[in-house]
Amino acid sequence: MKKTVLFGAMSVALLGLVGCIHVDEGDWSDSEDIARNTETALRVCGGPGTVEKVTENGFTCKQD
Repeated sequence: MKKTVLFGAMSVALLGLVGCIHVDEGDWSDSEDIARNTETALRVCGGPGTVEKVTENGFTCKQD
């Protein structure tokens, strides 16, 4: 029983990490540009887990 609960908790934690998006470090004044580009990247690339990188200048989608 404990193993099942532990496995379930680990699965939930790992699924949460799948949707992470890498954002380059930069000036905090760029945060509005990065937020806008993140929203656009999620729409264009197909959702969480499909965006490779977001910067203040643009974004890249993950290759299949």
